Amino acid sequence: MKKFFVIGLGNFGFNISRTLVDNNCEVLGMDSNKDIVQKAKDFITHAIIGDASSKEVLESLAISDFDAAIISIGQDMTSSILISLYMKEIGIPRIIVRAISEDHGKILKMIGVHDVVFPERDMAIRIANRLSLKNAMDYLPLSDEYGILEVDPPKSFLNKPLKELQISTKFGCQVIGLKDLAHNGDKYDLSGKNVNIKIAPTGEDIIKPNTIMVVVGKLNDIERLQNAK
Repeated sequence: MKKFFVIGLGNFGFNISRTLVDNNCEVLGMDSNKDIVQKAKDFITHAIIGDASSKEVLESLAISDFDAAIISIGQDMTSSILISLYMKEIGIPRIIVRAISEDHGKILKMIGVHDVVFPERDMAIRIANRLSLKNAMDYLPLSDEYGILEVDPPKSFLNKPLKELQISTKFGCQVIGLKDLAHNGDKYDLSGKNVNIKIAPTGEDIIKPNTIMVVVGKLNDIERLQNAK
């Protein structure tokens, strides 16, 4: 069983902790706020009150064998950097830190943090791209040129099998999944509820009126697909 140390149990830290537990991981959560810790105790493996910016407090915990530490302590950039440094010194093999600015992220990278995340920025970009790209339900960038998009199929695709559409030949991109909406499902819902998902569909799979295609490729190629009639 993987073990994770989560510092800061606000919305971001709490939801990560709860999801890790739901995925059969062990989570030790720490926060300086008693009420927040009390709430978290019902959902994660262990929740304790403590000041993670104190090296002595961290060294008193048996966390050197944990798989990763996740640091999410709101707007306190100085404490975030200090705690990250302590995690490195303790020997945590992977450190993930929520950054609040580009400069914060640069400093974290300089001291050896493995993963710097910007949840607010990344979600804003994701939603903006979903809104601006034609027929896009959701969008995951892979690089400046490539991405994974969930798109509404053009009308000419409906009720036809994938092998007949020859999408890779005609458009240069690949359909890597199909999402069929359940009855009354909302195609703009990012939660993934009310959908049946098939990964790596075959040529025999048919595009239905309630189907969303998950497509990977160059954004220009995917745009050509979306503009098909």
